[in-house]
This record gives sequence, structure tokens and C-alpha cells, in this order.
Amino acid sequence: MMLLISIGLVFLLILQDVILFLLLRYNFKNYGDGELKAFPQISILIPCRNEAHNLPQCLETLESLDYPSSKLQIIMGNDGSEDGTAQLLKQWANQMPHALYVEVKAGNGVKMNGKANALQQMMGHATGELLLFTDADCVVGPNWARSMVAAWQSSQAGVVTGITRIKGQALFDRMQAFDWWLTLGMVKLMDDLGIAVTSMGNNMLISRSAYDAVGGFEGIPFSLTEDFEMAKQIGVKGFPLIHLVNQDNLVVTKGQDNFAGLMRQRKRWMSGAMELPSVWKLLLGLQVLFFPAVLFLVFLYPFEGILLWLVKVSIQGLFIYCFALKTRIRLKWVDLLLFEIYYMLTAWSTIVYYFWPSKTDWKGRKY
Repeated sequence: MMLLISIGLVFLLILQDVILFLLLRYNFKNYGDGELKAFPQISILIPCRNEAHNLPQCLETLESLDYPSSKLQIIMGNDGSEDGTAQLLKQWANQMPHALYVEVKAGNGVKMNGKANALQQMMGHATGELLLFTDADCVVGPNWARSMVAAWQSSQAGVVTGITRIKGQALFDRMQAFDWWLTLGMVKLMDDLGIAVTSMGNNMLISRSAYDAVGGFEGIPFSLTEDFEMAKQIGVKGFPLIHLVNQDNLVVTKGQDNFAGLMRQRKRWMSGAMELPSVWKLLLGLQVLFFPAVLFLVFLYPFEGILLWLVKVSIQGLFIYCFALKTRIRLKWVDLLLFEIYYMLTAWSTIVYYFWPSKTDWKGRKY
């Protein structure tokens, strides 16, 4: 019986990857061509907590945005930083006529997490018809805002989610990058099928009407993944959610420095994943169960088990490689086998760490 279950799971995962690749090839949706019919007023919101080491590069890229300054507002919020973040933000905002510095007041951490609290207060100063969100450790391209707005104009979506990749040449950074490509590729294809439930706070556009419809961050249920909860509640209100993937709206972010940091990040993300619909939980569960199933086959039938594993890795690798090409990023094939080992270790470690009886540590705050 165990053998039959293992064989079934392995073939099911291979079939899943084949379907994902076919969807990528034949059902991939683009939104907008980057050409704007008009330039609506936009507000870009970036909450910052102890980001002095990341801000210089972030602020430099914001200065290079190709969007009319008369239609652009950038709100930088200092969320209780204990380094030089506040000074950097004040100096930069004073030099930029369309930038605004906001000192965030501490919340109680019960109704909203720290980031949601910061964004809610920053929203009190926002004038834009469209709200764009990214993080202080992110780098945006010059056409980022135009691309996101063009997608909104062509779809009238309540939420437009962009694409984000991990930067860095170290092996640990490259493995995290592969993980993001795989996960975001699945999210994008599910979005294109009309199964959209999440967004990413480091690359996201929300229309003012959608934001107001849910009562802002103050009006949604408490969540450690406020971007997921915001997208979920906006979807409940009937607004379309779309996922935009192209070269122009690609945002680059930093990965975690070490495995402990990765586990803390994953523990927070898992709190959002546990609220996903059943179809998503099934997909994630199958990914995790593949490893014990294929290892069981390798133990009993080494040649056949390894062969099936290589087939799975090859199809999955082709999917990741082709998805990254949608943003004109070429990945290294040599990393694929290493990624499979990384993926197996992190998948099961995440499950163990999520259920481990400890609080979630996020930016020095515990929940």
C-alpha cells in the first residue's frame, strides 16, 4: 500500500509540474503594454523600521522613477527605528518636493501588526487615486510605477501584484531566489485561472476605491501577513485581483542572511498560508509530501526512484527557468539540483518550526 501511495504521489507531482508548464506556455496573461492612457495621481508608501543600511539604494531608485512629479507622492514612514533611519528619511524628504516624511506612532499590536499600523497612519496623508507599496530593502526600476498603473488601467483591478526576485550571488541567496520564482510562478498561474487570494506588500498596487471598501488596514482582521489579508478582503468585496509579471515591474529585494532568519520569515508567512483556500493547501501539501514519497521509492528501487526524481526536477526546473525569462532574467541550470535539496530541507523545517511553541519575531516585535 505504501508503495502504491508513493508512486501515485510522485506521478501526481510530475503531472502537476507538466500542467504548470503548459499553463505558463499557453495561458500566461499580460496586462497593459506600459503605455498609459492618462497619468492618475499615485501615492507610494514605504514603511521603514531600522533600515538605514538599505535606504540609500532604495531612495536612489525612487528618484529615478519615470512618472510625472506633479502626479507623484512618496510617503516614507519611520516606524520606531533605533538607527539612523529617521535622519536619512527627513533629509531625503526635505530635498524632494513630492516626498513626505511621517513619524509613526506606536500601536498596541493587537488590532494591527506593526507594519499595518504604520501603513494605516501613512494612509492618512495619501492623496493618490492609486496606492503603490514596496519596502525599504527593495530596489524598483524606473518604469515600475508606469507598468503597475498601466496594468490597472487595462484591468480595473482592485489589487495588482508585481513580481519580486531575491538579489545576491551567494549560494544561499540563489537558493532563496529559486524558491521565490517557483512560488510566485504558481501564484501567477493560479491568478490567471481566476484563483487569486494573495498579494505581496513589497510590490503591490491597490486602488483607492478597493482600499476604502474594506476600511483600510484598520478594517481588516488582524494578520501577521497584512498584504495577504488585504488582498483576501478586497477579493471578498468583488474587486478583481491580478498578478503582473514583466521586466518593467520587477522589484529586487534582499534575501535572509541565514537559515534562522529564513525560518522566522517562513513562520510568519505560514500564518497566512494556513488561511488559504483548500486548493492552495492541497498544492502546498503535495509539494511537501513528494519528498518522503520519492525517498521511499529510491530506497526500494534506486534506479527507478532516482530516474523519476530527475524527471520531476527537470520539468520543475524548466518551469522556473521559463517563468524567470518572462522578466528577462536567465537563471543558472547548475543550481537546479542544489535547489531540490534546499527545497526539501526548508519545506520540512518550515513545518516543524511553524508548529514549534514559540512566538513570531518580526522586526524586533514578537507576536
